[in-house]
Amino acid sequence: MALLDNSPSIVFANSIPKQLSLNTNNLSNLSVEVTPFYYLNKKKYEGYEFFGLKDKDSTFKYESSGFHNLSKITLSLNAIPKDSATTIAFGARTNILTLYNSSPKELHELFEAIANDDKITEMAKVKLKEKGIDEPSVTTDEYEKYTILLEKEKDNIKKELKVEEKLSSFINQLKNPMVTLDVSGAYSSISPNNRISSFKTDRYGIWSTLGLSFNLNKDYTRFFKFYFFLRYLKDNYIEDKILSTSQFTDFGLKLQVVLSKKFSTAYEYVKRNGDGGDYRSVGQIQWKFSDELTFNGGFGKNFEISNTNLITFLGISWGFVNNPKTKN
Repeated sequence: MALLDNSPSIVFANSIPKQLSLNTNNLSNLSVEVTPFYYLNKKKYEGYEFFGLKDKDSTFKYESSGFHNLSKITLSLNAIPKDSATTIAFGARTNILTLYNSSPKELHELFEAIANDDKITEMAKVKLKEKGIDEPSVTTDEYEKYTILLEKEKDNIKKELKVEEKLSSFINQLKNPMVTLDVSGAYSSISPNNRISSFKTDRYGIWSTLGLSFNLNKDYTRFFKFYFFLRYLKDNYIEDKILSTSQFTDFGLKLQVVLSKKFSTAYEYVKRNGDGGDYRSVGQIQWKFSDELTFNGGFGKNFEISNTNLITFLGISWGFVNNPKTKN
């Protein structure tokens, strides 16, 4: 969890939160995340409404305000058990602004041009008619044969128009917006002697992440991304049996290069200002084995660790990813 600085990356954004996910770092702590939206708004989950493109009176005209992800709040629970103490953290995050590379009108026109099944059907019928094959009545035995020929002709047209490739690029553009702004908040409690009765406030904080994504190829599979990070933290800790409090303001920047749908590399730097200023400097790699399973690695310097000591993170994330259904 980003609050506790115990993961390969604390600067990140996710335009499509997972329905349910399990995460572990260095196999020593476990976190669970759930997005209630998927369970409470199943109808809104289907089609382009999920991406904020609203269908107006079935006229096939879409619009987006950019604030469609506000209701997709992700709740998280993180537990870090150790011999000397146990830390439990609760958090929530959501996206408050999402803007795509194209305007909603341009997105609609792109989709209509490549995935309008009715238009492709009419084109296929014209092709068959040019070959001397007319559409028979649905009550005749010839209609079934005609349907088979029609589907084959539609497949040929889709290949000529490269519908699958263009549709894939279109969906990738929706999944990789140009601008995102996320906000998060979390609270952690610690038990110094691993007893339930001794849990005390450990840390709490709020932060925001602004993401900028620049597409590097026409298929929307390679990106150069910038993330700007701002966080306020308040720490409580016991030193020589005296309760002390520290406050921090963190400013950070992350540069990420997405080389393919599966692999990306990044570097993040976060400067800590306030009581006992410090910094975090971590290089990262990410490998997406599938939409459900992701491996993350981080190597560098974390907060409260001297310049001569290096830290290594290994993160594994697994979750349910029900990609939104789109309408043809």
